[in-house]
Amino acid sequence: MIDLHCHILFGVDDGPQRLEDSLALARALVADRVTRVVATPHILEPPLSVAAIAEGITRLEEEFAARNIALRLIPGGENHYTIPVEEMRTHSINGGRYLLLEFPHSNFPTSARDIVFQLRTAGLIPIIAHPERNADLLRDPDLLQPLIEQGALGQLTAASLAGDFGSPARQCARYMLKKGLAHFVATDAHGADWRPPRMQPGLKEAAKLLGKEAARKLMIENPELVIENRDWPYV
Repeated sequence: MIDLHCHILFGVDDGPQRLEDSLALARALVADRVTRVVATPHILEPPLSVAAIAEGITRLEEEFAARNIALRLIPGGENHYTIPVEEMRTHSINGGRYLLLEFPHSNFPTSARDIVFQLRTAGLIPIIAHPERNADLLRDPDLLQPLIEQGALGQLTAASLAGDFGSPARQCARYMLKKGLAHFVATDAHGADWRPPRMQPGLKEAAKLLGKEAARKLMIENPELVIENRDWPYV
């Protein structure tokens, strides 16, 4: 499987703080049957540089090779919605047109539609991170619909489908899947113990809801076309 959203780099955000923590997370991802991971540290102000992310990936890949950890890392970033569009472009997934966009957990900003419009006008495709954990969307998931109609995509957290974030987030995630508001399921993992990867339980829940083939698209086929920067086929 391919994980589009993971805080695996150490010492750069609220994910792993030491090399050993990143290695433990990597092993947990492999055990969860993940083969490729997009490293998505938080991109805030002042933003983490592309060079720093590349250096972090190179360091980890060297450690993976030395320890026979079969995990490939891909550059990306979790872009806060207040970051300028051109800054988001530099932190796209694998240098392509797709990027991870984070709105605050506390509310769904009134500027959301304008931000998506700016990104689409710039030729970028925003993937909205963990919408099922946003307080306003928990109350009214259909608020996401206009952004999807604008060309944004949705990324659910596997742990939400598994129930780790509580029943409301799980029910919201299930609703978004059924309504076609979510196109990816990823870990948003921050460690091997705290916020661990939960792709297998998420896959099972998605398969129960949509069937095995649709669940595979959420975790394999759709993420693959993103990291390869292919055209989105469902428009």
